[in-house]
Amino acid sequence: MVRKGFLTALAFLPFAAAAATAPQAVYKLEPYRKTVALRAQVGDRQGLFTFDTAGGITLLSPSFAAKIGCKPWGRLSGHRMMGDRLDMPRCDDVPLRLGAQTYRVPVAGVFDIVSLLPKDAAPLDGSIALDAFAGRAITIDFPAMRLIVESPGSLRERTAQARSLPVSLSRELQGRALAASVGIPTRSGMAWMELDTGNGGTILVAKPYAALLGLDPEEKGPQQADFAVSGALRAQGTAFAPDMILDGNLGMPFLKDKVVTLDLAAGELWIAAPSSGR
Repeated sequence: MVRKGFLTALAFLPFAAAAATAPQAVYKLEPYRKTVALRAQVGDRQGLFTFDTAGGITLLSPSFAAKIGCKPWGRLSGHRMMGDRLDMPRCDDVPLRLGAQTYRVPVAGVFDIVSLLPKDAAPLDGSIALDAFAGRAITIDFPAMRLIVESPGSLRERTAQARSLPVSLSRELQGRALAASVGIPTRSGMAWMELDTGNGGTILVAKPYAALLGLDPEEKGPQQADFAVSGALRAQGTAFAPDMILDGNLGMPFLKDKVVTLDLAAGELWIAAPSSGR
């Protein structure tokens, strides 16, 4: 005779398995110009923020910082990828609420990023960078316009059949910032290119690496890139070869049709084509 409790337990198993592989959270991304953005609550205020994987540090506009009662102090100093120095004050211990989950940003910069955009750019309240998700695993599903915070089970399931790519996590601004670069093999060694959702228009390859990746280092205007990232995965599209302080930068022209998973705790990266599944 089969006990009723045993049958109930068997019926529960599929639900338990599904819960074990469910992500922690899924957030909707929305387009902003040629990049992506998130709606979030910071303090007691709702705002629109770009999601900038190469930004390094989360930013609040001066007006938004004032609205949430932050009195900016101190100074954060760093360099943009073309080498120009950027200084800004800071706000500390900033609560960032997405859906039902709150993420704490230890140090946010106070800077009006719209000042770096064309004059017709729509207003923004700031920019969310990878530092907001430090120690977590996230997936950016660009075709589905979703940001997924993975659970241990969902990360295992997502990457079980995926091929890991070389990745370098950089921590500038005295360890406060966080950005990710993918390793690009060349005949001379590994070049590291930032994955940059904030770059809406081009592929950038620093002048010293241009010839290794089939580009003309002396060409000042746009040219067409087509080089291997990993296996059949290629970076193709309009490119420039500027004199920049990074090896290179892969923006939305490369990312827009990919599913990118970053384990920001273990330092691992997977890039895949979209699937019909979760």
